Amino acid sequence: MSKKWVAAIAIYLGLLTVCIVVLYAVPSVRGILERTYIAEYGELDVKDEVSAFIVRDEDVFVAKQSSDINRLIEEGELVKAASAVVELTPREGDDKTAESGSYDDIVKELGDAAKKTGKGYTSESGYVSYSVDGVEAALTTDRMEELTKEDYKSLTDRKSKETPKNRCKKGEPVFKIVKNSKWYLVYYTDKENGARYSEGSYIYMDVAGEDIRVRVYKVEELSDETRVILECKSFFEGFLETRALETTVTLNSAEGLILEEDSIVEKDGQDGVFVKNKIGEHIFKPVLVVARDKGKCVVYSDTYLDADGNFVETVGTYDEIIAKPDEEDLASIGIKPKKEDEESKDAKDKDTKEKDAKEKDTKDNGDQ
Repeated sequence: MSKKWVAAIAIYLGLLTVCIVVLYAVPSVRGILERTYIAEYGELDVKDEVSAFIVRDEDVFVAKQSSDINRLIEEGELVKAASAVVELTPREGDDKTAESGSYDDIVKELGDAAKKTGKGYTSESGYVSYSVDGVEAALTTDRMEELTKEDYKSLTDRKSKETPKNRCKKGEPVFKIVKNSKWYLVYYTDKENGARYSEGSYIYMDVAGEDIRVRVYKVEELSDETRVILECKSFFEGFLETRALETTVTLNSAEGLILEEDSIVEKDGQDGVFVKNKIGEHIFKPVLVVARDKGKCVVYSDTYLDADGNFVETVGTYDEIIAKPDEEDLASIGIKPKKEDEESKDAKDKDTKEKDAKEKDTKDNGDQ
């Protein structure tokens, strides 16, 4: 046998060996490319970072006459109606502007909403404040649904001014009462995010690291975004001086198996994932999603009750989940890949156009 034949046989046997190795020793290309992860038990907090406006009811009290002032109550203290907040001693012949400068613009904005006091008593119960900004009459709970986003930005972008401490002239503010009642947090979010809110439900708002329980008062869809209004009665440090708030609200907190949202597919209204079994097969298992946020979701483990009261076997802890099901997975449960759907739609559109063109030609020929 010639050397050429020996070399050819050697090459053939070598290629045959490589093929056998590829077929039996090396995983399929699909197996190499697919990414999986292990389902593990955990907790998911559904949160929303918001820039909100505070709406509360306040009454500004102005002096009936030029007076010397003696403050009797500390800033932030809660007082009952008919309590003396400051002591006002009428001053004759001296009607100069108070030591803090002019309050003319603030008084003008308050208009008839300003309440007059001769001796420094309050007619309302609430928290005492010695700061005013002039928006107390405009930024109120009975007007909050009439105000626009631009209104809120304008009204909350003000510097407050301390009321006179030692003396005041007639009509100048001497103290403010922030009513001890419900107040509201108003903010705007995109429609997709707004759909996660439910009127009447309770969620949590973070203030200085403390979670405050609040109620979703109203969810209103606007032309291009959603307005959310939260209702609360808890007061916090700095509340009296704050008109706008950067905060985090927690809409939901759920425990269960943590899955990636890209793993979830829907078949006839049923959510599910593909689980890789011990021999590498991809098995579709239904899941019931409890909460979703930022690409993650929480589902029940092992079993759950469906809408008809039947127990459904679902994924379990340490199941190996297919991170992103491919076309072969989808086809196995009767879901056509998007590409096929688009091609089918294009073919259908083409058939329709051809049919319309034929009918038009037939009609034109008939007319002739």
